[in-house]
Amino acid sequence: MNIELNKLYLGDAYELIKNIPDKSIDLIYTDIPYLIDDGGCSDNALSQRAKRLRCEELESMRHGIDYSILDDFCRILKHIYIYIWCNKNQIYDLLKYFVEKGCYFEILCWCKTNPTPLTNNVWLPDIEYCLMFREKGCPLYGTYSTKSKWFISSINKRDKDQYIHPCCKPMELVQRHIINSSKEGDIILDPFAGSGTTCVAAKRLGRQYIGFEINEKYYKIACDRLNGLNQKGEMNLFDLSL
Repeated sequence: MNIELNKLYLGDAYELIKNIPDKSIDLIYTDIPYLIDDGGCSDNALSQRAKRLRCEELESMRHGIDYSILDDFCRILKHIYIYIWCNKNQIYDLLKYFVEKGCYFEILCWCKTNPTPLTNNVWLPDIEYCLMFREKGCPLYGTYSTKSKWFISSINKRDKDQYIHPCCKPMELVQRHIINSSKEGDIILDPFAGSGTTCVAAKRLGRQYIGFEINEKYYKIACDRLNGLNQKGEMNLFDLSL
Protein backbone atom coordinates (compact mmCIF):
# COMPACT_ATOMS: atom_id res chain seq x y z
CA MET A 1 0.00 0.00 0.00
CA ASN A 2 1.37 3.39 -0.99
CA ILE A 3 0.72 6.19 1.48
CA GLU A 4 0.00 9.45 -0.34
CA LEU A 5 0.60 12.93 0.97
CA ASN A 6 -2.21 15.30 1.97
CA LYS A 7 -4.61 12.48 2.63
CA LEU A 8 -6.43 10.91 5.58
CA TYR A 9 -6.63 7.14 5.92
CA LEU A 10 -9.30 5.12 7.72
CA GLY A 11 -7.62 2.30 9.60
CA ASP A 12 -5.38 1.08 12.39
CA ALA A 13 -2.31 3.28 12.92
CA TYR A 14 -0.27 0.27 14.07
CA GLU A 15 -0.77 -1.34 10.65
CA LEU A 16 -0.86 1.72 8.39
CA ILE A 17 2.39 3.13 9.74
CA LYS A 18 4.23 0.05 8.42
CA ASN A 19 3.61 1.41 4.91
CA ILE A 20 5.53 4.63 5.51
CA PRO A 21 9.16 4.49 4.32
CA ASP A 22 12.07 4.96 6.70
CA LYS A 23 13.22 8.53 7.34
CA SER A 24 10.47 10.16 5.26
CA ILE A 25 8.55 12.25 7.83
CA ASP A 26 9.69 15.63 9.17
CA LEU A 27 7.42 15.90 12.22
CA ILE A 28 4.90 13.79 14.12
CA TYR A 29 2.18 15.70 15.96
CA THR A 30 -0.41 13.57 17.69
CA ASP A 31 -2.85 13.22 20.56
CA ILE A 32 -2.52 9.61 21.68
CA PRO A 33 -5.30 7.61 23.37
CA TYR A 34 -5.05 8.45 27.07
CA LEU A 35 -4.57 6.03 29.94
CA ILE A 36 -7.42 7.11 32.23
CA ASP A 37 -8.38 6.16 35.77
CA ASP A 38 -11.85 6.57 37.23
CA GLY A 39 -11.18 8.78 40.25
CA GLY A 40 -11.78 12.44 40.88
CA CYS A 41 -15.47 13.02 41.41
CA SER A 42 -17.51 14.33 44.32
CA ASP A 43 -21.05 13.20 45.16
CA ASN A 44 -22.90 16.30 43.97
CA ALA A 45 -25.15 15.92 40.94
CA LEU A 46 -23.16 18.24 38.64
CA SER A 47 -19.89 16.46 39.33
CA GLN A 48 -21.46 13.03 38.86
CA ARG A 49 -22.95 14.10 35.54
CA ALA A 50 -19.61 15.51 34.37
CA LYS A 51 -17.87 12.25 35.26
CA ARG A 52 -20.48 10.15 33.44
CA LEU A 53 -20.24 12.25 30.28
CA ARG A 54 -16.44 12.22 30.43
CA CYS A 55 -16.32 8.43 30.72
CA GLU A 56 -18.81 7.96 27.88
CA GLU A 57 -16.88 10.31 25.58
CA LEU A 58 -13.50 8.77 26.27
CA GLU A 59 -14.39 5.08 26.56
CA SER A 60 -12.93 4.15 23.18
CA MET A 61 -9.69 6.06 23.96
CA ARG A 62 -9.16 5.34 27.65
CA HIS A 63 -6.73 2.42 27.55
CA GLY A 64 -3.61 4.15 26.23
CA ILE A 65 -1.40 2.94 23.41
CA ASP A 66 0.90 0.05 22.67
CA TYR A 67 4.28 1.73 23.11
CA SER A 68 5.79 -0.46 20.41
CA ILE A 69 4.50 2.12 17.91
CA LEU A 70 7.18 4.49 19.22
CA ASP A 71 9.77 2.36 17.41
CA ASP A 72 7.93 3.03 14.16
CA PHE A 73 7.74 6.73 14.99
CA CYS A 74 11.53 6.82 15.23
CA ARG A 75 11.95 4.69 12.10
CA ILE A 76 9.92 6.96 9.82
CA LEU A 77 11.17 10.31 11.13
CA LYS A 78 14.13 11.91 9.33
CA HIS A 79 15.25 12.98 12.79
CA ILE A 80 13.30 12.40 15.99
CA TYR A 81 10.98 15.40 16.26
CA ILE A 82 7.63 14.75 17.83
CA TYR A 83 4.83 16.28 19.88
CA ILE A 84 2.70 13.88 21.92
CA TRP A 85 -0.37 14.97 23.84
CA CYS A 86 -0.84 12.57 26.73
CA ASN A 87 -2.15 12.39 30.27
CA LYS A 88 -0.04 12.32 33.41
CA ASN A 89 -0.14 8.51 33.63
CA GLN A 90 1.82 8.30 30.39
CA ILE A 91 4.44 10.98 31.00
CA TYR A 92 7.00 8.74 32.71
CA ASP A 93 6.99 6.02 30.04
CA LEU A 94 7.26 8.51 27.19
CA LEU A 95 10.02 10.51 28.88
CA LYS A 96 11.97 7.34 29.62
CA TYR A 97 11.74 6.09 26.05
CA PHE A 98 12.86 9.29 24.32
CA VAL A 99 15.37 10.51 26.91
CA GLU A 100 17.15 7.16 26.66
CA LYS A 101 17.47 7.90 22.94
CA GLY A 102 19.28 11.12 23.81
CA CYS A 103 16.44 13.50 22.93
CA TYR A 104 15.87 16.94 24.36
CA PHE A 105 12.38 17.40 25.77
CA GLU A 106 9.91 20.01 26.92
CA ILE A 107 6.68 19.59 28.88
CA LEU A 108 4.19 22.00 27.35
CA CYS A 109 0.83 22.81 28.95
CA TRP A 110 -2.63 23.83 27.89
CA CYS A 111 -4.21 25.53 30.91
CA LYS A 112 -8.02 25.59 30.90
CA THR A 113 -9.97 28.42 32.48
CA ASN A 114 -13.21 26.41 32.91
CA PRO A 115 -12.38 22.76 33.74
CA THR A 116 -15.02 20.20 34.68
CA PRO A 117 -15.74 20.04 38.46
CA LEU A 118 -14.11 16.68 39.23
CA THR A 119 -12.51 17.63 42.55
CA ASN A 120 -12.94 14.78 45.04
CA ASN A 121 -9.48 14.28 46.56
CA VAL A 122 -7.76 15.31 43.32
CA TRP A 123 -6.53 18.49 41.66
CA LEU A 124 -8.77 20.20 39.13
CA PRO A 125 -8.44 18.74 35.61
CA ASP A 126 -7.35 22.14 34.31
CA ILE A 127 -4.08 21.21 32.56
CA GLU A 128 -3.33 18.99 29.58
CA TYR A 129 0.22 17.95 28.80
CA CYS A 130 2.06 17.89 25.50
CA LEU A 131 5.54 16.36 25.45
CA MET A 132 7.94 17.60 22.79
CA PHE A 133 11.01 15.51 21.90
CA ARG A 134 13.73 16.38 19.42
CA GLU A 135 17.13 15.04 18.54
CA LYS A 136 20.22 17.14 19.02
CA GLY A 137 20.60 19.42 16.02
CA CYS A 138 16.88 19.71 15.23
CA PRO A 139 16.09 23.43 14.99
CA LEU A 140 13.42 25.29 16.94
CA TYR A 141 11.85 27.95 14.74
CA GLY A 142 9.11 30.40 15.63
CA THR A 143 9.16 33.71 17.45
CA TYR A 144 8.65 35.16 20.90
CA SER A 145 4.88 35.03 20.35
CA THR A 146 4.82 31.30 19.48
CA LYS A 147 7.33 29.83 21.94
CA SER A 148 5.49 30.03 25.25
CA LYS A 149 5.47 26.70 27.08
CA TRP A 150 1.93 27.33 28.30
CA PHE A 151 -1.31 28.34 26.63
CA ILE A 152 -4.42 29.59 28.44
CA SER A 153 -7.93 29.25 27.05
CA SER A 154 -11.34 27.78 27.76
CA ILE A 155 -12.04 24.07 27.18
CA ASN A 156 -12.46 24.61 23.43
CA LYS A 157 -16.21 23.90 23.47
CA ARG A 158 -16.77 25.50 20.05
CA ASP A 159 -14.56 22.98 18.24
CA LYS A 160 -15.92 20.09 20.30
CA ASP A 161 -19.46 21.08 19.31
CA GLN A 162 -18.47 21.59 15.67
CA TYR A 163 -16.58 18.31 15.31
CA ILE A 164 -18.07 16.05 18.04
CA HIS A 165 -14.71 14.90 19.39
CA PRO A 166 -13.95 15.02 23.14
CA CYS A 167 -10.25 15.80 22.75
CA CYS A 168 -10.08 18.69 20.26
CA LYS A 169 -7.02 20.80 21.00
CA PRO A 170 -7.04 24.57 20.33
CA MET A 171 -6.18 25.23 16.70
CA GLU A 172 -4.10 28.28 17.60
CA LEU A 173 -1.91 26.22 19.93
CA VAL A 174 -1.43 23.38 17.45
CA GLN A 175 -0.44 25.90 14.78
CA ARG A 176 2.10 27.50 17.13
CA HIS A 177 3.76 24.15 17.76
CA ILE A 178 3.88 23.32 14.06
CA ILE A 179 5.37 26.74 13.25
CA ASN A 180 8.02 26.19 15.92
CA SER A 181 9.11 22.81 14.58
CA SER A 182 8.67 22.69 10.80
CA LYS A 183 9.00 24.65 7.57
CA GLU A 184 6.59 25.10 4.67
CA GLY A 185 6.49 21.95 2.58
CA ASP A 186 7.53 19.65 5.44
CA ILE A 187 5.59 16.41 5.95
CA ILE A 188 3.63 16.05 9.19
CA LEU A 189 2.07 12.80 10.36
CA ASP A 190 -0.75 12.40 12.86
CA PRO A 191 -1.32 8.66 13.44
CA PHE A 192 -4.27 9.28 15.79
CA ALA A 193 -5.94 12.05 13.79
CA GLY A 194 -9.27 12.29 15.62
CA SER A 195 -11.27 15.18 14.18
CA GLY A 196 -8.32 16.28 12.03
CA THR A 197 -6.94 19.28 13.93
CA THR A 198 -3.29 18.50 13.07
CA CYS A 199 -4.04 17.98 9.37
CA VAL A 200 -6.11 21.17 9.14
CA ALA A 201 -3.35 23.14 10.89
CA ALA A 202 -0.73 21.70 8.55
CA LYS A 203 -2.82 22.58 5.50
CA ARG A 204 -3.35 26.14 6.72
CA LEU A 205 0.38 26.59 7.28
CA GLY A 206 1.54 25.24 3.92
CA ARG A 207 2.81 21.92 5.27
CA GLN A 208 2.03 18.50 3.82
CA TYR A 209 0.22 15.99 5.99
CA ILE A 210 -0.77 12.36 6.48
CA GLY A 211 -3.45 11.32 8.97
CA PHE A 212 -4.66 7.96 10.28
CA GLU A 213 -7.93 7.48 12.16
CA ILE A 214 -9.50 4.16 13.14
CA ASN A 215 -12.94 5.52 14.12
CA GLU A 216 -15.12 5.86 11.01
CA LYS A 217 -17.23 8.66 12.48
CA TYR A 218 -14.21 10.81 13.36
CA TYR A 219 -12.55 9.95 10.03
CA LYS A 220 -15.54 11.33 8.11
CA ILE A 221 -15.66 14.42 10.34
CA ALA A 222 -11.93 15.02 9.75
CA CYS A 223 -12.32 14.65 5.97
CA ASP A 224 -15.24 17.08 5.96
CA ARG A 225 -13.29 19.46 8.17
CA LEU A 226 -10.45 19.58 5.68
CA ASN A 227 -13.06 20.69 3.15
CA GLY A 228 -14.35 23.43 5.45
CA LEU A 229 -17.43 21.55 6.69
CA ASN A 230 -18.55 20.82 10.24
CA GLN A 231 -20.08 17.56 11.49
CA LYS A 232 -23.52 18.63 10.18
CA GLY A 233 -22.14 19.13 6.67
CA GLU A 234 -22.45 22.90 7.05
CA MET A 235 -19.77 25.34 5.93
CA ASN A 236 -17.67 26.34 8.92
CA LEU A 237 -16.88 30.04 8.68
CA PHE A 238 -13.81 29.53 10.91
CA ASP A 239 -12.24 27.21 8.29
CA LEU A 240 -12.91 29.27 5.19
CA SER A 241 -9.22 30.18 5.15
CA LEU A 242 -8.26 26.62 4.11
